[in-house]
Amino acid sequence: MSSETQTSLLPLNPMYLPEPPAWLPLAWGWWALIVGMLTLTLATWLIIRWNKKRLAPKKTALRLLAQDQKPSEAIELVRQAALCYFPREEIAQLTGKDWYLFLDSQLATPRFSDNYEAWQQALYSKQPIANSAELILDCSEWVSQALPPKKRRGHSRG
Repeated sequence: MSSETQTSLLPLNPMYLPEPPAWLPLAWGWWALIVGMLTLTLATWLIIRWNKKRLAPKKTALRLLAQDQKPSEAIELVRQAALCYFPREEIAQLTGKDWYLFLDSQLATPRFSDNYEAWQQALYSKQPIANSAELILDCSEWVSQALPPKKRRGHSRG
């Protein structure tokens, strides 16, 4: 027992524990993660903003077409919406049958060139026509299906 007492009575230095690790300065991996998250957040915000700006003319045209319109006003809205997405040089010169062929070229099933006479009557007659609601619906469908334009090869005007 004397050896045990003697051992415990030895003068020992106190135990020093290392300091807990500090948060700063961060290791390079944490900095890379922060930069990556900020970049991802910024890219997401820019894509959402770009998409919102890109779809604004389409949404405006659909909202205006939902209001009570005449066919002549509806087709003018379609032309204005098309000018927002297609080159002005291509759209501005189209009139009559060429305009309706262009509209049909953007759809899977033609809706405008088949109704050419009805459109002419709706645009230039003073009397209201019977199928004006159908013509306005065609305009609404064109805006919702054709805008923004999908990339197509061999784009033709008719």
